[in-house]
Amino acid sequence: MIMHQPISYAYLETTNYCNLSCTFCNRDEVVKKLKHMSLMDWELVLEKLKNQPIKEAKLMGLGEPFLHPKFSTICKMFKDYFPKAFLIVATNCQYKMNDNFKDSLKYIDLLYLSIDGYKESYEKFRPPSKWSKLINFLEEIKSVERHNCRITCNYVVNTENIIDISKIEQLCDDYKLEELRLNIAQDWSEDKSLSNTDHISGYSLEQIEYLKENYSKNIKGKAPWTWSDCFWVKTGIYMTVEGNLKVCALNTDTVSIGNIFKDPIDKILNSKRMNEIREGCTKNIPSKHCENCSYKELSPILEKLIKQ
Repeated sequence: MIMHQPISYAYLETTNYCNLSCTFCNRDEVVKKLKHMSLMDWELVLEKLKNQPIKEAKLMGLGEPFLHPKFSTICKMFKDYFPKAFLIVATNCQYKMNDNFKDSLKYIDLLYLSIDGYKESYEKFRPPSKWSKLINFLEEIKSVERHNCRITCNYVVNTENIIDISKIEQLCDDYKLEELRLNIAQDWSEDKSLSNTDHISGYSLEQIEYLKENYSKNIKGKAPWTWSDCFWVKTGIYMTVEGNLKVCALNTDTVSIGNIFKDPIDKILNSKRMNEIREGCTKNIPSKHCENCSYKELSPILEKLIKQ
């Protein structure tokens, strides 16, 4: 039996409230009841995790993190427990900047601004976003004290918004965003394949070559990649706002493997179902949970895009 190793990577959702309905997000299929995690529950989570050697954490999920009214406190509490962990948060920038946002920057190491397209295409893929709201947010962020927080742009690439990348590259320069990060779009459902998902599959040879020649250094990911390379089943943890643990953040509509408020973490991560999933990945004989892994399907594309 292959046991789960100590947790070094944590993906923790503290709210599932969101102000957008992005075309590549499956939250409508997954989120049943809106919830902000209470600070009392958050402390319980941190107590459960405090002896784990967490090196990197993302405080996000299927909601907009900064819609949590106490998000700056959420970040501070995490850093109090894990002062050496690298903390990452993503935001859609579609709200009025406030003290909750500004205070959070004291504790966040890396902030992704999610911008996927320019003007019309941006609004198309992130409805009901407004380009004008994004620009207002970027104008405000120019004068905000960033502390030691790095602020970058995270761009989900699909076949339709490739043509806008150069415009967003200029936007990053204009607003002093540290990096343009390109992520090839994925599907987060267990029973769906990339080949059957609009806007994600079907890159032309010209588009592949364009991305490779101009943006290879900006494209994030690992290639080649196969199931035995998956860190989620070995050292990762993904928790929803209800405390439900799932195998990974790439399969958000699957049944949870346990609840952090009800069972010991070690018991959940070494349950029969989790062991079967982990063994399947280790042997490159994926279980049903992993057989349609979008990252596995993405690997051949990333191999073409990322210059070795």
